[in-house]
Amino acid sequence: MNPSSDPSQMKKKEMKVLIIQQKMIGDVLISTLLCKNLKLWNPKIHIDFVANRHTLDVIRHNPYIDEIIIFEDHFKKDKMGLFRFLLQGRKLKYDYIIDAYGKLESLLICLFTPATLKIGYKKIHTSLIYDKCIKILKVQEDGLQLSIKNRLRLLEPIMGKHPKNSGVEIHLSPEEISAARKKMDLVLGKGKEAIMVSAIGSSSNKTYPFDYLAQLMDMAFDTAKLPFILNYRPDQEGQINQLMEKLQPATRKAVFKALTPDSLRDYMATVYHCKAAVGNEGGAINIAKGFDKPTFAIFSPLIDPSGWHTEIPNKCIAVSLKAFYPDAIDHLKHQKLAKDRQKLHKLYSMLKPELFQKQWIDFFKRHGTRSN
Repeated sequence: MNPSSDPSQMKKKEMKVLIIQQKMIGDVLISTLLCKNLKLWNPKIHIDFVANRHTLDVIRHNPYIDEIIIFEDHFKKDKMGLFRFLLQGRKLKYDYIIDAYGKLESLLICLFTPATLKIGYKKIHTSLIYDKCIKILKVQEDGLQLSIKNRLRLLEPIMGKHPKNSGVEIHLSPEEISAARKKMDLVLGKGKEAIMVSAIGSSSNKTYPFDYLAQLMDMAFDTAKLPFILNYRPDQEGQINQLMEKLQPATRKAVFKALTPDSLRDYMATVYHCKAAVGNEGGAINIAKGFDKPTFAIFSPLIDPSGWHTEIPNKCIAVSLKAFYPDAIDHLKHQKLAKDRQKLHKLYSMLKPELFQKQWIDFFKRHGTRSN
């Protein structure tokens, strides 16, 4: 019997499933929904998850994943290492493979790894690899972001129309939670909270201009009088200093560099104790959502918010140039735009703080009040 033909019967069986989502951090986090839904549907399923090493912190301690298979970052250049990895896959056998990544490396994993049914997105030539090709939705028909909705569609050949859960989860150990709280208590005071700011995006093309971000931080401090924690890498210290110079003196004093996260897990444990997370849309904001934190995300002109944002009124808010200038960007041509830095800078400069100043201030009035 085709394993996808009767989901009600498959729910009773022990099965082995391979999920492939190598990167990026936000994508890996959202793809854990595949694991969560499969385990909720059938706890007997054994789930292996393929991910790049630099993303592993976001799936550590996840109870819906039985084994993590590490796809090393150097495989992109190390062809022999990649080939040896693929040969290891030939020794395994799965009932299902779900390829949520859909790029060359994951296609090769699908090709080499035996499975009764292989599922992935419908693209040129993917029918040569997958048994079930799922059409990618490109228009947001309801409030659920497309990055989640399209992933949940990958489950239909296994689960049918069984209800799906769209709540992303992140799992910290009690020790991580306690250590982060103690550190914040030492710096801020017992039980005090802060605002986490995603100050720099995953690239310069996804980073809101510092002149504008500084204005927003000044407004936020004037409204809530809460301290800030900036999330950035050590090699970005020089850029952060430029941002700091643009802040009003009172706002600058409210930035506590001693609490700057020094790793992804440290960020996760720190934002767990924060009042809210704001700033550049990306993995940092998605992680905060995983802890059910209020968020205010600023999208790059490159990114279509319908793919990465689920609006929760008064709690999870996002702004983008598309909302104010619908005809300014064609997201279908984002790759071309990414190479035109001059045009991208011009588009970013159009997203002035005054366009969403009221939303921003209202957010901090609602979520930025002191609880201590």
